[in-house]
Amino acid sequence: MEKRNSAEILLAALLLGGAIYFLFYTESGRQWLDRLKNLAADQLDKWLEDLEAHLLKLELADEIKIPV
Repeated sequence: MEKRNSAEILLAALLLGGAIYFLFYTESGRQWLDRLKNLAADQLDKWLEDLEAHLLKLELADEIKIPV
């Protein structure tokens, strides 16, 4: 395992701190974060809609006794 030197760790911490500052303390960062949240919520809604359709298909096939 390769050891990290102090400069690499400090740079990583600064980059992480800068990203957090941008997302939570700037207007454009908050807008970007809101768009990201909306995108994630839309994708989750799509997955749940697909799951609901699949479960309905299975339920109907079970009622009619048609093999899936």
